[in-house]
Amino acid sequence: MTTKYPLRTRRKAETRKKIVQAAQDLFYTKGYDATTLEEVAAMAGVHVQTLYRHFSNKQELASSSDRRWFEIFRDRITDPARTKSAFEMWRSWLCESFSYLTANGAENYKRYIQVRHANPAILGEMSAIRAGYEDLLCHALAEDYDLPAEGLSQPRLIAGTLLACSGYVLRRFEVEDIDLAKEAVEAVNEVERTFSHLISRPQVTVSAGGFGR
Repeated sequence: MTTKYPLRTRRKAETRKKIVQAAQDLFYTKGYDATTLEEVAAMAGVHVQTLYRHFSNKQELASSSDRRWFEIFRDRITDPARTKSAFEMWRSWLCESFSYLTANGAENYKRYIQVRHANPAILGEMSAIRAGYEDLLCHALAEDYDLPAEGLSQPRLIAGTLLACSGYVLRRFEVEDIDLAKEAVEAVNEVERTFSHLISRPQVTVSAGGFGR
């Protein structure tokens, strides 16, 4: 279905993008607590009421990029036409997203992570997003291997381990000079090797190409 007002929709998306970028720049330089929404609006070149039409509060604004990444992954892994296994999709996702986020230098993304970790208000939203990733992986793994997803199942255990390993790699990235995407992919490989004796061949057909879309 085509959008009825494509120009208006595009302008709205561009405004939202400018607001998010301005917020990130200010959070990096001034800190989350010291930054006001009025300052974000001024840097983005919009009225503060325009900002409030996009984001209801500073916490929502600070976590907006992570929420958007989550929504993209959700759409991909729940696509009925997907052909890649959950392991392969998570591996590809981490490589794609971390490569993009560090493309302009690792230090920028490190500062972004440090801002998140220093603010309990943002961490609460990050925890909710993490739980969302775990649920998606759990149900995809259950589908792939024809296993139950409910309760403390094997898919839940594996999904939780995948998220824990990604978190460990991010914590290392904060304090060490590592290739984030490469290390994250290797963590997925290790989890897959560790649980290989518990799971059988996936029911989906794994392709050699990109995401199953």
